[in-house]
Amino acid sequence: MNAEIPKSVFKIGFFISFLSGILIPFLEMGTATFVVDVLAFISGSLIMLLSLFLRKYFK
Repeated sequence: MNAEIPKSVFKIGFFISFLSGILIPFLEMGTATFVVDVLAFISGSLIMLLSLFLRKYFK
């Protein structure tokens, strides 16, 4: 596997997590926007963890 693929996937996951993490304190709890933002934060974090696992596994 090309070494650039997990690195790029990690950058995408970081971008998603970072932007949604910035927005969380400014959103009202209990709204649909808050739920979507928290789900984006979780999915971005899972993408980062998956890319780290793939990087270690295929090294």
